[in-house]
Amino acid sequence: MSRRANYGDILREDFPTREEFVLTQAKELKKLVIKRRFLHAKMDEEISDDRWKKLNNDLSWLCMEISKTEERIGYALGHLTLRELRNTYSPSGWQTYKGVAEEMEKIIFREL
Repeated sequence: MSRRANYGDILREDFPTREEFVLTQAKELKKLVIKRRFLHAKMDEEISDDRWKKLNNDLSWLCMEISKTEERIGYALGHLTLRELRNTYSPSGWQTYKGVAEEMEKIIFREL
């Protein structure tokens, strides 16, 4: 029996287990939330309009990344299905970015 999966040259052992994936994503989520708190605190200070706009833009982008990470965790835990994942995000209202649906559709979790 081959150790190789049906996905190119990736070894089955290279795929994460659900637990490894959730742990990695949870660590990333914690970093993102801490950064969001920091940006919120900076916005409460007296800053120039240009600086405020940049922080607001950074915060919008960061919130999109937080949402994506939460969806990845929800999918890995079985709380969300592929149909419930977003295909696109529009943090600014006019720019559109890829969602996690396509990414999660391709992932295969290694079973223990």
